[in-house]
Amino acid sequence: MKIALDGYELGRDAKGVGRVIHNLMLRLPDLLPEDLFLIFTKEKTGLYSHSRVEEHVLPGRGGYLRWQNGPLRKALKKADPDLLIAPNYVLPLSCPWNSVLFAHDLSVVSHPEWYPWRYAFTRRHLVRRSLKKADVVLVSAVFVENEILRFFDIDRNKIKLIGYGVEDKFRPAPEDRVQRWREEKGLAGKKVIGFLGSIFKRRHVPELIRAVERLRRQFPDTVLYLVGEDFGVLGGGEASPLAGREWIRWERSLPEEDLPVFYSSLDAFAYLSEYEGFGFPPLEALACGTPPVLLGGSSLTEIFGGLAIMVNTPEEEEVAAALRTALTSRETKAMLLAEFERRRPQFSWMGAARELARLIGELRNR
Repeated sequence: MKIALDGYELGRDAKGVGRVIHNLMLRLPDLLPEDLFLIFTKEKTGLYSHSRVEEHVLPGRGGYLRWQNGPLRKALKKADPDLLIAPNYVLPLSCPWNSVLFAHDLSVVSHPEWYPWRYAFTRRHLVRRSLKKADVVLVSAVFVENEILRFFDIDRNKIKLIGYGVEDKFRPAPEDRVQRWREEKGLAGKKVIGFLGSIFKRRHVPELIRAVERLRRQFPDTVLYLVGEDFGVLGGGEASPLAGREWIRWERSLPEEDLPVFYSSLDAFAYLSEYEGFGFPPLEALACGTPPVLLGGSSLTEIFGGLAIMVNTPEEEEVAAALRTALTSRETKAMLLAEFERRRPQFSWMGAARELARLIGELRNR
């Protein structure tokens, strides 16, 4: 079978969607030894060295939808695959091929107020159309499945759950490496609370800042280490929640190879997101030995129940109390990390790839 992959999000610095499909593609060709894979990307990645994997670069101007319905659609028409794997929420407008569609979340439909109205309106139409057209719809949580069924009349039988994994590189870093990192970042001798992710309004970073400020009354050596691109939340000038708070360190990004030591250097990880389809950062923090404090709801309660300290609201008093527990209760930390080690095999990219291979096999036999 000839299997095509929309690889727009792939790259050496892939995030989110790109990371999901990258980890699956590292394993999928070996699980489907009779199939040929055609990966269509917007730039050369050189990440997939396999005799049955061909990477084709399709340059094009404009954003994703223009690339998908221009260069990619033209390449697919020429290649005429037996199956298209579409990892980025939507299918091409014209898609006569069998397809597997990833629906990572439905935030653009359930919370259009978080997006520019034209974008939300267009995306809702494309998502609905794609969900109806796809042969298989993959979700990473029952929460996402329920969101789809709440908003759209979709055949429930074609929605399949595929659990995501945590990469093997996410392990506690050696203590000497952690100490060097803390010294380099000016964190030696501090209690460090971290956050990593795009800084959207729904992730309540200003509320986290106020909670840490409250916590500093008891632990004045506490610092907040934020990593992520700001999308209109932190702002600038005197109105910024960063203003006058020298105990906050903010970096817009970190090199991929530094992520394990970043997580390992933290005393607690905070992720007060009110809407997630999965939640990679708290999983990576756990894998590196750092307990997370999460806002309950969406998929986070489903996936991290028993693995995190949960708060019911992002109110600073409740969050500060949860962070205090994460910093001071050795028993709580040990319990959470022991439970994660027990359940870590559930977070397996090989397991996810095997499930995807099985579903492709079912499509082949139809």
